[in-house]
Amino acid sequence: MIGKQGIGLRSGHQSILSTQKVDGIDFLELSPENWMGLGGFKQVYLDKVASIYPLIAHGLSLSIGGFQPLNKKFLNEIRAFLDDYNIEIYSDHLCFSDDDKGYLYDLLLVPREKENISYICNRIEQVQEIIKRPLSLENISYYYQYDNDMNELDFINAILQRSGAKMLLDINNVYVNGHNHNYNAYEFIKGINKGSVSYYHIAGHYKKDDFILDTHGKDVIQEVKELAKFAVEQHGWHPMLLERDHFVPKLDDLVNELNSITNVIEGKI
Repeated sequence: MIGKQGIGLRSGHQSILSTQKVDGIDFLELSPENWMGLGGFKQVYLDKVASIYPLIAHGLSLSIGGFQPLNKKFLNEIRAFLDDYNIEIYSDHLCFSDDDKGYLYDLLLVPREKENISYICNRIEQVQEIIKRPLSLENISYYYQYDNDMNELDFINAILQRSGAKMLLDINNVYVNGHNHNYNAYEFIKGINKGSVSYYHIAGHYKKDDFILDTHGKDVIQEVKELAKFAVEQHGWHPMLLERDHFVPKLDDLVNELNSITNVIEGKI
């Protein structure tokens, strides 16, 4: 059982997380690229953490929508890492992040064309065959669109249905995209294929004038908490991960924010 609410594994919290189970933190999420094959004190730290908390793996470099061949060596290393730490859920982003020159260090929007559905599904099947688990794909935030793109929801649902992949539903990304691209975030969440969500992300963002940027650097606003409540009503309770990548507060403050999010979802406040 992974649990209800968790945070990302950060080095600034290691002295606490590697020695005790913190009330209010049921699980931890990590990026396997940052931990695989390191050894030494980081290996010891991760082993201690994994003995206390269930882990979820959230990848950064799969590039499932990219046009370079999948890195089979990397995927076999991912599978070994997941097996070593008994990690049930492995996620990455529905995007591309490389080209013929190498990695781009960004999460870029895949053109939502019908041909790309089959292409991406084929790559998902290759990944799932190697890792022996469903792949969970996150809906990314994006700040541009291509001409003649399909509807985003139709594109995602078609991929999930055809490939058997799961969805990492990033609630803040839905809110950000809905605002920036003028669509109804509630209708988007309601329309996601039932039974496809594996877990949730929730985060803060930066707003300037009428533009929102997904930053993971501020507290979650009330409107996003309410959207999370609706998501759980529609798709059930799955692990809820609070993302905080910048201006990371003390652990107690993160736990308080997690509890606040859960209280809104459960109608306690």
